[in-house]
Amino acid sequence: MYTSDCSKNIIQVQNPPEPPKNPCLTNIGGFEKGDVNVKLDLRLGRLDNSLKYKYFDNFWVGDSFAELNERYTVCLAAQSSLERLHSLVEVAEHWTGPISVSVFAAGDDELNILLLYITYLRQCQSNIRDRVSFHLALPRSRVPRSIDVDIEQISTMDCNRPEVTLRQMVKHISSDTTRWKNKNAYPQNHMRNLARKNCQTKYVYLTDIDIIPSFKQADELSRFLQINECKKRCAYVIPTYELDERVVFPANKTDLLRLSNKGLARPFHQKVFIFNQFATNFSK
Repeated sequence: MYTSDCSKNIIQVQNPPEPPKNPCLTNIGGFEKGDVNVKLDLRLGRLDNSLKYKYFDNFWVGDSFAELNERYTVCLAAQSSLERLHSLVEVAEHWTGPISVSVFAAGDDELNILLLYITYLRQCQSNIRDRVSFHLALPRSRVPRSIDVDIEQISTMDCNRPEVTLRQMVKHISSDTTRWKNKNAYPQNHMRNLARKNCQTKYVYLTDIDIIPSFKQADELSRFLQINECKKRCAYVIPTYELDERVVFPANKTDLLRLSNKGLARPFHQKVFIFNQFATNFSK
C-alpha cells in the first residue's frame, strides 16, 4: 500500500532470461589463480549477529560500481544461490545503475565453482563487470581453508550460454555439500540484508535475482525518487508480473497491458500463492 505522496507505480516483470549475444572476450585480463586469494582472503571477513555465517563485503567490485552509486539515487540489491546466478545476466542488461549482489556458498567445492562462474560472467558480460559488486556469505562451520580455481576452464566456456554453462558446473558439487544444503535452510533474510547494506545510495531497490527489471527502470526510478521525495513514511509499489515463455520481454507498460489482456502476462504468483500479492493494486 502507499500514501498520497507515493501515487506512482513502476512496472517490473519476470521473464525467463534469454542469453545475450555478446561475443566472448579473448583477453582473460591477466587473471591468475592467485588473484582470487587477493580478492578474497578467507582469514578475514566478519561474523553476522547470530554468529552462524561469515560475510565478505565487496569481495569483487564492479569497475564502475562506486561511480554509479554517486550518479544514481537508487541501487538494486539482490541475493542468490549459485544455482540461480545466471539470472544476473539479464538483470544487469536491464538495470543501468549500481547492483549489489550477495551470494552464498555452502562448502569449498561450491565456493570454487562460484568464483569460477563469477569470473566467467565478468569476462563475458561487460554490464556485470562494470555495475555489480559481489558479497559472499559462508556457513561459519564450513569456511574453506583455501581456494583452488582453475581459470583455464573459461577458455572452453560459451559466453552466449550462461544458464547452460552454470547447469554443467553445478554437477560437480559434492554429495557432502548437497546433503548439507538439503538439511539446512537457505539464509534468505541474511542474504537480503547483506546485499542491501552494501548499497551506497539513498534508496535501495530490494528484489530477488530472478526478478528482471523493466528497461530503463534504473533511470526512471531514480528520477521519480528525486522529484517525489516522501515527507512521511511511504511504500512505493512496484508490481511484479510473470510472462508466458513464448513472448518477448515488453518494452513498456502499454506492451505489458496488451500481453495481460491476451492472457500472456499475469501478476506474479497469482496461481501459486495469490495472497502474496494482495498488497498490490494491479488495477492502477
